[in-house]
Amino acid sequence: MTFPRLTPQQYHSVTRVALWSLAVIVVSGAAVRLTGSGLGCSDWPNCEAGQLVPEADFHAWVEFGNRIITGLVSIAVVLAVSGSTLRSPLVSKLTKWSLGLVAGVAAQIALGAITVITHLSPPVVIGHFLLSMVLIWNAVVLEDLARPNGTMSQNGHLARSLHRHISVVVAATALVVMTGTLVTGSGPHGGDESVERLGLPFAEIAQVHGGAVIILLVLTGTLRFRIQNSQNTLVKHRVNVVLLVMVLQAVIGYTQYFTQLPVLLVGFHVAGATILWVSAVRLALAARTSCFKVG
Repeated sequence: MTFPRLTPQQYHSVTRVALWSLAVIVVSGAAVRLTGSGLGCSDWPNCEAGQLVPEADFHAWVEFGNRIITGLVSIAVVLAVSGSTLRSPLVSKLTKWSLGLVAGVAAQIALGAITVITHLSPPVVIGHFLLSMVLIWNAVVLEDLARPNGTMSQNGHLARSLHRHISVVVAATALVVMTGTLVTGSGPHGGDESVERLGLPFAEIAQVHGGAVIILLVLTGTLRFRIQNSQNTLVKHRVNVVLLVMVLQAVIGYTQYFTQLPVLLVGFHVAGATILWVSAVRLALAARTSCFKVG
């Protein structure tokens, strides 16, 4: 049986679906926690022992709905892998990166089961989220490599000092995300009223996270100032995106802190953190493909 071939444009669309479906599962997972539905289903893969589908219970259906979304994400990832073998022309690198998504999703499913078994242990929940960030990094690279005209045109030299500055911004972004998970693990939204928290002083760890955010804002702002005369329009655009998302995240973050962490704002903050990470990885990829000159 002969399968239809995919054009580079069609396969790129497949990878974009895979990327944003992985981002959606992060937000839906946060919705489970924020609605207190983390233990809505006490078993895995069944919702309850001997019962696959939950009864008419709000928390159970929120948790089970997240599992359904995980299944849809798995389908998107499988399509990314199979599509890489049907793409014309074939590019082996795309298949390798798409297989990384398969391994990551399988690990996420296993870790999701452990999360339920350990009754939402904060370290396990944090690991679950950070693994999602690794998966999203993989998906961003795959989507970037799948662009029909290559990753991006080298439309301007990028000085080595700017390349190093961008690397520091990406590392600072990762630090902001990681400290944010500690705030979450210490805060009130644990997924269930009976869940133990990390035991870290919430106000102090929130201040550490806020300090990391300020450092990132300064680093990104100075990068934007330094790069304003660069001819590399793509890198400039991606710096602008990171800076915009970072400013919006800071506004949401400080607002939610001083308004006692309303659920809706926390949800937006999780979505913003995911978009910020996607933007930072895309910035790193734009810098990596730019030509160097001494500077």
